[in-house]
Amino acid sequence: MRPSRFVLTYNDVCPGEHVVYDVIGNKYVGLDDPTLASLTRWENSPPVGVEESTARTLTEMGFLVRDEAEDEGRLEAHLEAAAQGMPGTLYVTLLPTLACNLACTYCFQREHPTKTLMSDETEGQAVGWVLSRYDEARTSRLLVHYAGGEPLTRKDFLLRNAATLSGAMRARGGEFEWELTTNGVGLHPAFVNALCSFGRGSVKVTLDGDQETHDAARVRRDGGGTFQEVFDNLVAVTHECRDVKVKLGGNFLPGQDASYVRLLDRLVEAGLKGLLEMVRFKPALEVGNHCDGCGPDTGEIDTMVALERMVAERGLGKVRPQLIDVGGICELHWRNSWVIDPTGQIYKCAAVAGRQELALGDVKAGQVRADPLTLDKPWKKCGNCPFVPVCAGGCIGGSYLGAGDRKTECRLEEFEKSFREAVIARYLAEFHPDEARVAA
Repeated sequence: MRPSRFVLTYNDVCPGEHVVYDVIGNKYVGLDDPTLASLTRWENSPPVGVEESTARTLTEMGFLVRDEAEDEGRLEAHLEAAAQGMPGTLYVTLLPTLACNLACTYCFQREHPTKTLMSDETEGQAVGWVLSRYDEARTSRLLVHYAGGEPLTRKDFLLRNAATLSGAMRARGGEFEWELTTNGVGLHPAFVNALCSFGRGSVKVTLDGDQETHDAARVRRDGGGTFQEVFDNLVAVTHECRDVKVKLGGNFLPGQDASYVRLLDRLVEAGLKGLLEMVRFKPALEVGNHCDGCGPDTGEIDTMVALERMVAERGLGKVRPQLIDVGGICELHWRNSWVIDPTGQIYKCAAVAGRQELALGDVKAGQVRADPLTLDKPWKKCGNCPFVPVCAGGCIGGSYLGAGDRKTECRLEEFEKSFREAVIARYLAEFHPDEARVAA
């Protein structure tokens, strides 16, 4: 027997006490010096005496495996389970347009904005395709993510589409819910409440720091800033639309920590403490605006950790964002997740929507092919990396946009730091609360 390759070891979390953590099982255990030393020795020399009981327990918990084949089986079973996505849910990202009313400095489309809008005919075909997929999947919930481009430039589409799908779901005895990712320009409480009349929903808005830093990055096409309008709209919707979950994101650059602190304080002053569902900031990446999965570069995880703590200290998010996501892999790998672009082309990854060569089919024909992004399982090239269960090759769509290939995007350094931070914090909080308070 030997330690699973998906097990991480953190030495001397407390004097003479070490933590081993299983990435697949999302569980940890504390070991003393002799037991930790035995893990390696058992690879060549079977446990004897009292060691047998300890080894048996660690094996049952998944920390020890018989051989490489068993470890590979654990990974395959994990990825199979993760491919279920949200249990009982068909998740569809619908892009009524790829056009945007902003020209953010880090957006890959800022120089070549598209003007494509989904036509009424394509919308009807998309609705029919979504409902047929829902019927085939036999789920109980349809969750539609309206994104773009900027979806609020098609408010007519959003209201009409939500009304149609909501009615269809009622007729089927199922639930309709929605998500809206928006830059916040033109976001008004009356519109959000109208969407809420069709089902439960959430809105995600972006503020890139305080007014100075935000207005330097998220600008209109005439160069004007957007901070004040977006901030005011965020505050209004949060206060006046209590049936919707409001999430706040932001994209920081190196050296902008103080700007985000000022933003957090301003949010508190606006009375948003305890009202926002989640607040999460991440590094700005020139990939696209659909995906939150791309990893930060060296040092940026420190900023993420610090900002997350500041958010928690101010009580701004009902749900505290996790430094590590052990709940599953991204939607690209989910069986019941689809993306439909304005022309009716179907994809598995929203970041590559509009790239015809990666389309799986279209809503008119109805049939879809296997996704070329994952067909050859690029994560197989990741060797013995322990983080494959939560990464599965990283942002493969983002890698394609950046380099034109289907290679993996290595996030090893980020994961090493973020898992260490999160696992040790959880362990101390559970078994050594006094030390945990000192560390915090």
